[in-house]
Amino acid sequence: MELQQLQYFLVAAQYEHITKAANSLKIAQPALSQSIKRLENELNVKLFERKKGGIVLTAAGKILAEEVRPIINTIDNLPRKLSEADKKQKSTIHLNVLAASILVTNCIIEYKAKHPDINFEFVQSPNAVDYDLCITAALPKGGTTSDQITLEEKFFLAVPASSKYAGYSDIDLAEVSGEGFIMMADTRPIRDICDQFCMQAGFTPNIVFESMNFEAVRSLISAGLGVGFWPEYSWESAEPSKNVVLLPIKGQECKRDIIIAYGEQAGKNAVVKDFYKFLITFAMDCRDRHKKSREGLYD
Repeated sequence: MELQQLQYFLVAAQYEHITKAANSLKIAQPALSQSIKRLENELNVKLFERKKGGIVLTAAGKILAEEVRPIINTIDNLPRKLSEADKKQKSTIHLNVLAASILVTNCIIEYKAKHPDINFEFVQSPNAVDYDLCITAALPKGGTTSDQITLEEKFFLAVPASSKYAGYSDIDLAEVSGEGFIMMADTRPIRDICDQFCMQAGFTPNIVFESMNFEAVRSLISAGLGVGFWPEYSWESAEPSKNVVLLPIKGQECKRDIIIAYGEQAGKNAVVKDFYKFLITFAMDCRDRHKKSREGLYD
């Protein structure tokens, strides 16, 4: 059986008239009759009975029509479905977010407001390879590759407003070596970076609580249960409460690079390139806004 034979058969069954069906298919009536005859010979059954003024399906013809119709409908709908899938694929941005997740989330919200047809899918896995953009972080090393950009971000030490450190203008990390630290979980780059800050200051932090959620870290520091590191701007919406004081760290550089990098072939996708530029601008605006806020605070 050929697909065209089955399509012709269904049209003939619909019209119950060979000439009308042939006209609908824009083929000659003999060509349609021959196609149906070849199908009957192949199946070794009669599919139509002649009646006055047309044709009707036989019992075998009705069974064939019931079985074939959903298949043909599926095939007829394939071009539309494939086109929709291709369009969705081209308008979906795949992110691997290992750092600055709050910043990225807020950026997505603002971008979606301007581009509602764009979709986002993201994972948080250091082993992921199938992504368009990866956002991660590392200690500053200097230099970038052609497919990435780095944004520098410094850290403050967050202390409870009720602690003895709250009145300090700045702080040396060695001064809090005996304090309990509240940290992000060790599955994120930020944790390794903050651990290294402590090691540079000559101690291993006494971690009393760790969480995947920055809000939990903030809340526990606010409750007076320990101290912790606070990135300058990537916790975009998370301004400290009145119960938390952010102290500049002296005596060492406590900074990281937020790295935004393309995945393989992603740079060829115009939608990904547009969001990449938007994310960089958004992050820079956020950084500058927080910098001005800090300058006003310490003037």
